[in-house]
Amino acid sequence: MSRPAARRPSLAILVVPGAVIALCAVLAGLGTIETWVVYVLVPVAAVVAGLGYLRAQRRFVQRRGEDVGRLVAAGRWTAYGGEHPEAPRDALSFPRREPLASDVGHTFGEVLRARVDGRDVWSLELGVQYRSGGTVTETGARESGPATLSDPFHVVLTHLDRGHGLVEVSAARATNALRADVEVGVPDFDRAFRVTTESERTARAWLGDGCGADLARQGADALHGGRLRLDGRTLVWWRKGPQDLDALDDVARLVTRAAAFLPR
Repeated sequence: MSRPAARRPSLAILVVPGAVIALCAVLAGLGTIETWVVYVLVPVAAVVAGLGYLRAQRRFVQRRGEDVGRLVAAGRWTAYGGEHPEAPRDALSFPRREPLASDVGHTFGEVLRARVDGRDVWSLELGVQYRSGGTVTETGARESGPATLSDPFHVVLTHLDRGHGLVEVSAARATNALRADVEVGVPDFDRAFRVTTESERTARAWLGDGCGADLARQGADALHGGRLRLDGRTLVWWRKGPQDLDALDDVARLVTRAAAFLPR
């Protein structure tokens, strides 16, 4: 992109109004200002904070649309948009494993597709819905809690011609809930990355020499802070956080390069 993509407004925008409210409370407690002044200033500060955040959010949505428009205009990506029913099924067929699993459902931000090295690559912003702890009624029945939306995930994926098992690659410092660490026999790769899998044979067949050596040459930064997961017929990169438009091209190339080393 010609300039960095728009960033979502953070709650830091509320720091100054929050400080004003806290200062008013302290000064009123010390008797420095009259209580009626607090009753006036606190609502004003709260309103200013809320309006400022809403304005920043509207500005972000506008700039985000412009950023997506530039990607599409450049001819590299095709946009399908939000939760619209025309979003292709391939984009929404992603592995339902933790932390992407949900018994409630998912929400989707922009759905983008690119053709990279002969492969369709999908990028989407994924919200994972889950239910908070329920309550027990007087009759002893359990009622489910309300549906809650997690922080978003950025997911980039491509579909494969056949299934290959389950292997996940992350930076060496990352933790993972899969079964065990595996060394694939490429020293530079084994030092920089952590591999967890349900099949050591699958991991070594994919990462030994070819893909492992390729990732080792690029270094741990090649994963852009995310994880690369081979999950059956899908190869997916995922990272917690909103969809990063600045990283789209690099991550798409990462996924297609890794797919090229899969056993045929």
